[in-house]
Amino acid sequence: MPESPMTYGTADELPRISQKLALRCRQCDQEAVYDVGTIFYHEVGEEKTTKRRHAFTNYFRCSNCSSAGPWKVADYIKMTKLLLRANADKTFQRVVFGKPVLFDGTYVQTPAMGEEHLLQLIEKEPGNAFLCTRLGNLLRRCGQQSKAIEWYNRALGLDPGDVEARHHLFSFAVGADDFPVALIHASLLVQHLLEGRTTNRPDLTEDLACLVAQTLRASPEPFRELALNPVRRTSNRKEDVFIRTLLEQVGNEEEIVAGAANWLLTGQAPPSPTDNEASAADDSMPPHLHLLPSLQQLVQSAGLDPEKLTVALSADAQGHIRIKDRHLVYVTDGNKAIEWPVPSLRELFRGSQPSPPDMDHYPPEYTPHFFFIEKHFLTLCDVKGDRSDQEMEEIYSMFRRRPDGRSLGDVHDFIWQAAALLLGCYVLSEAEFVGVFTALEHSTRKWALRPISRFYAAYLRKAIAEGF
Repeated sequence: MPESPMTYGTADELPRISQKLALRCRQCDQEAVYDVGTIFYHEVGEEKTTKRRHAFTNYFRCSNCSSAGPWKVADYIKMTKLLLRANADKTFQRVVFGKPVLFDGTYVQTPAMGEEHLLQLIEKEPGNAFLCTRLGNLLRRCGQQSKAIEWYNRALGLDPGDVEARHHLFSFAVGADDFPVALIHASLLVQHLLEGRTTNRPDLTEDLACLVAQTLRASPEPFRELALNPVRRTSNRKEDVFIRTLLEQVGNEEEIVAGAANWLLTGQAPPSPTDNEASAADDSMPPHLHLLPSLQQLVQSAGLDPEKLTVALSADAQGHIRIKDRHLVYVTDGNKAIEWPVPSLRELFRGSQPSPPDMDHYPPEYTPHFFFIEKHFLTLCDVKGDRSDQEMEEIYSMFRRRPDGRSLGDVHDFIWQAAALLLGCYVLSEAEFVGVFTALEHSTRKWALRPISRFYAAYLRKAIAEGF
């Protein structure tokens, strides 16, 4: 029979099919009926020693031992009928002649077996974002969306510029009507594509660029309202100009999408401010501030005072903080506010300046940085109540060890946003950032008394009241 290899993660053209078939688990030898989806069939070996192999597209595990497989077809009569039908009818979609393989050529009989193979690879290379995206693709293709989202987010945590993972999260957010999150992903996706980020295959990158343009053009009205709000209308960031231009274009739809895809692939988005304009904008900044371009353009467009920027804190009467997504930072100067998308803290590091050896003694040139974080900490305490020294030691330690590590709760998320704004306002290298939070960690540890104490917050209030 004909054979045409297929690859999980790129075989999205296959229809999603519900199809029951009796299988026997080779691990525990128990037979049961499973919804196997589309069936792959191929033969291996010479004519006299031919072996038949069957593989399946749906995600399932043994109902008895939870094994991913391998599997043996138990109902050969039904399987034979399906094969005869597939041979006679080329439009029959329940059987595909070929074999499913992963990106590395590994044959997998089921998505669950592919999941286990990829998990083994990731265990060997836990920092490999490409592998995380491959697992996300496999799980997405077999309908495991929540698990796919988890792995796409993990991929972005390792590589915020992974455009494939970002594209799928953008699509998921649009499908779930979560338009604020969708806009964050769309902006970052466009930014990275314009900067030249690609997938592992040129044809996939081209397809992705077209899909991004098509999805944006077909986006619902609530998404368009967010993308075309007054702040973004006046933004000169390439990604904002691209999205704004694409959404407002009128004409032949195919030509518009093709032109937009070409912009993404060549990096030739609509023109942004000239270097002279950018320099003039830089000159308007106070000498001790050096705003990141993405933040500076938002601040200037909305008319915020750059010397008074803080993270807006939203909470109810009971002191419960509301942070839906820590990557969407609400920045205010006390009168106006903007939303600033921040994919990761690591993307905000600037320069390679080493941390000074006396950072624990709060060097004068770093005093604004310590004050910036501790001012936000006290704002948090005013709303939520004084936080314990032990809690803050753990949070500051996380920033020292893993700046973009998993959330420890709403207090951690708010300090994460404050750290993002610190990096957005001041030029700090990774070493300097780590040094600042190491000093903060040591400070809380100095004040901490077991099992619980709140002397750090009390000390800061007194120090600020006395003008340090």
